[in-house]
Amino acid sequence: MPQEKKETSVRDIFSIVAPYIDPLDTAFSMGLCHLWRRRLVSDIERGEHILDLCTGTGEVAKLIIRRIGSEGSLTCLDFCEEMLEVAKRKLNPIPANMTFVVSDVREMSFPENTFDAITVAFGMRNVPDTEVALKKILSVLKPGGRFLCLELTKPTKRWFLPLYKWYTFKFMPAVAAIITRSEVPYTYLPRSIDVFYPPEEFTQLMRGCGFTDVTFQSMSMGVATLYRAVKGG
Repeated sequence: MPQEKKETSVRDIFSIVAPYIDPLDTAFSMGLCHLWRRRLVSDIERGEHILDLCTGTGEVAKLIIRRIGSEGSLTCLDFCEEMLEVAKRKLNPIPANMTFVVSDVREMSFPENTFDAITVAFGMRNVPDTEVALKKILSVLKPGGRFLCLELTKPTKRWFLPLYKWYTFKFMPAVAAIITRSEVPYTYLPRSIDVFYPPEEFTQLMRGCGFTDVTFQSMSMGVATLYRAVKGG
């Protein structure tokens, strides 16, 4: 599929699932998605200036805004307007120190050295040209700033893998199709996880893009992985 058509297709998928994604995420992860997100933001400190990429419906944003207080600021970016509209309704009244931007990660136009930390939850595998996106992220981080990334990953334990594949490739799409009236979003989800970089390769890619102190932590038998990287300087 041509790159432009693929990007449009992914955007359409998120437009379809936007009204349903929060309860489906909670149900399909058995509530673990909330724990994973809390771990993602545990490094955020009061007064910091944060960029949340692939904000979606604002689940991470609502956690960040509590941690930074009125002294900090939060910029929420997503390429899907329908997702951001859900986030705005959820976070209403929108705090004065929170802004929303409709943009592709690769094309964001913030000045260099702007943010203390950049977060992204379950979004990097949906961004084409991962290396280009990582270099863009690095450029808008302040020296010493952190890139905090939460991503769904494929488990490596052999005994668990058959159950995982049945659950993600068969059970989830079948249930989601009944609710969303489309098989596409939750057929795309497991495939996108399957083709994305394994944790070791993703950390290597981040190092190659210029990040330092790159680490990762596997959670819930490898179903989710939390990455942390720093901009040197």
